[in-house]
Amino acid sequence: MYQALYRKYRSKTFDELVGQNHITTALKNQIANNEISHAYLFSGTRGTGKTSAAKIFARAVNCLCSENGNPCNHCENCLSILDDRVMDVIEMDAASNNSVDDIRELKEKVVYPPQNLKYKVYIIDEVHMLSKSAFNALLKVLEEPPKHLIFILATTEPEKIPQTILSRTQRFNFKRINPEIIIENLKNITALENKSCDEDVFSLISNNSDGAMRDALSLLDQCLSFTDKHISYNLATEILGITSDDILFKISRALIDRNLENAISSLQEIYSKGKDISILISDLISHFRNLMIVKTIKNTSELLYTTRLDDYIKEACMLSVDRIIDILKILNETLLNVKYANDKRIIFEMSIIKITMLKDTVSLEERIKALEDIINSGNFKNVSETSPVKNNLKSIDNDTKIEAPSKKLSQEVFPTTVVDELKDDEKKEEKSDIINDGNLTLEKIKSDWNNILIEIKNRKRLNIPIQLSFAKLVNFNQNTLLIEFDESNKFNYESLSNKDNINFIEDFLSKYYNDKISVKIVLTDNKEIKLAVKSAEDLFGSKNIEII
Repeated sequence: MYQALYRKYRSKTFDELVGQNHITTALKNQIANNEISHAYLFSGTRGTGKTSAAKIFARAVNCLCSENGNPCNHCENCLSILDDRVMDVIEMDAASNNSVDDIRELKEKVVYPPQNLKYKVYIIDEVHMLSKSAFNALLKVLEEPPKHLIFILATTEPEKIPQTILSRTQRFNFKRINPEIIIENLKNITALENKSCDEDVFSLISNNSDGAMRDALSLLDQCLSFTDKHISYNLATEILGITSDDILFKISRALIDRNLENAISSLQEIYSKGKDISILISDLISHFRNLMIVKTIKNTSELLYTTRLDDYIKEACMLSVDRIIDILKILNETLLNVKYANDKRIIFEMSIIKITMLKDTVSLEERIKALEDIINSGNFKNVSETSPVKNNLKSIDNDTKIEAPSKKLSQEVFPTTVVDELKDDEKKEEKSDIINDGNLTLEKIKSDWNNILIEIKNRKRLNIPIQLSFAKLVNFNQNTLLIEFDESNKFNYESLSNKDNINFIEDFLSKYYNDKISVKIVLTDNKEIKLAVKSAEDLFGSKNIEII
């Protein structure tokens, strides 16, 4: 009968257990020094060697000629355990034996000494599945265990185990196995099977095993059993149903370029080959995760294992970190949604459209740099032209009376849009001892505004002119100047609206115009306007709508 690779090549000594040296070293020392505990907890993700370590431990503590803590696997005790010929090493699945009656029956049996071995060893797999009553019954055994008894509890969810149990065990956490170690082991096993694969096949399997050696061996087994000939990368992707890197790069490039047609056609190509949409989405999530790592981390060797690092770097240069994160959010939401959808393809196509319509956001670093450029240049006029989002802004004619963000409505909404109603004609710096003739108007203040901001800057109050440059002058009545911030500039509004800043602005304007001037700063929420405008756009088309 054929034996699966993960069973055929199961580790038989601690030295053969790969990727868990921090655990195997401690266990070997305990056995060699005869400092064995009565209870152990092996926790960690699936396929990382928990059960294998438990079986090795059971043989090692009963081995007649143990070698540095390892079982010899040749003595009568080791061979009887390997052949399942003894009743003193018991494997129990808590998923199907989780009742209190099961544990009570176990309690009755453990009191009896082993028949053939030195220690009676109970290996309880998925121990977190035990009921509350069963845990209480197990606790009684762990509190006062017989000297001949050893419990090894294995679980993938240690957080579900009561603290009373945890406190009575020695806990060892099995970590995910490094991709390089998995690849090396896959190569060795492939050679032992007298077969061959492309180098990229091992990387493909490793990247899809999530650090689990058992999963990696199952995938390799699937490939090697397909043919006696050499396994190519393309053949492996077909056998395993995994999306190839070429397709992933093709789709991601289409999404990056906002090329909806190419993205949808690539999806059709994959769909026609019978690929699972959920697997494709998961692969894309991993792909953009790799782009995020390349974009943000200098040394990626421990976080990203790939033979196409240059391709990732090239794509990462085309994206901002914020956009990568936005794409990952959409893909993660899509992965959740397709689980409950009758037609997964439609859900994914909707997400592709959403991703291609994503607008670039401006990072904090870019905003700070833009503000520094404004300060250094002294040009507080037309802030939008020096903003890092200038390509996303619609130009505004200075002669047009516009109270909305743009002259012609755009179908895009940008949170950092700056509205600039200042006239474009250059004004020479005016002296601060101007005498008011009693006819001061809003238009006059607007025409002087850029010079006012420059003079405030010269007073070493840099934050005030920067924040005011994001505001609109909307009214001047009874010597009160109304300054308005849009909801998207709430941060600047809150920063400017303290009493000290308002007093400074009022004092400055009063001296500038030689008259007592008050200032009122307000925050407006134009959500209703945006909704009305959007409805008009949908009805008549954005090109036929003009804001006046």
